[in-house]
Amino acid sequence: MTDTRSPLRALRAALFAAVAVILAAMGHSSLSAHDIPPSALLIALGVTAAAGWFAAGRRRGTRAIGAGLLAVQGVLHLIFSDAGRPAAHHHGHQAETALGLADGAGMPAVHLVAAAGCALWLAHGEAAFFRLAGTAFAFAFTPLRLLLGVVRLPEPVRPVVRPVVRARHRGVVLAHTVVRRGPPTPAVPRATAP
Repeated sequence: MTDTRSPLRALRAALFAAVAVILAAMGHSSLSAHDIPPSALLIALGVTAAAGWFAAGRRRGTRAIGAGLLAVQGVLHLIFSDAGRPAAHHHGHQAETALGLADGAGMPAVHLVAAAGCALWLAHGEAAFFRLAGTAFAFAFTPLRLLLGVVRLPEPVRPVVRPVVRARHRGVVLAHTVVRRGPPTPAVPRATAP
């Protein structure tokens, strides 16, 4: 799970929001008779980034990504439709009738294509990103390892341990020693005392 304070989580959410809003805005404005005001784009970007930030807590499967993106595209369509104003380059109803898609199946199709494009980007792009991040993490300390291979660090100073020398007693006759060299003596009882 990605930490809530992680800048990587915020970056993933911002990239997701930018791609989703740009694709939806391009498709929506091309099929509708109105431009999308910058304030609506900022609102859509903020809402989508917040949704992406909450969803970026863990990696998701393709189906979950697709279902979430369909919901996001539906919300973006509502935001763009409510905030729209007549475009300066569109001439009234002429653009709608020329395309013939704005009121019919064109607008849902545009948002469905935007959702599919974002889902593919997220599913495959995230997997590629995590592979790349894993590889980068594996080689992150390579320069440090190379540096440590060339530059020898000083050995830690270890105290000198002197061997313990036991005092030898030279010239002392040990009176109570038993010498057991040679073959064993037979175990025959003595009949007489010496």
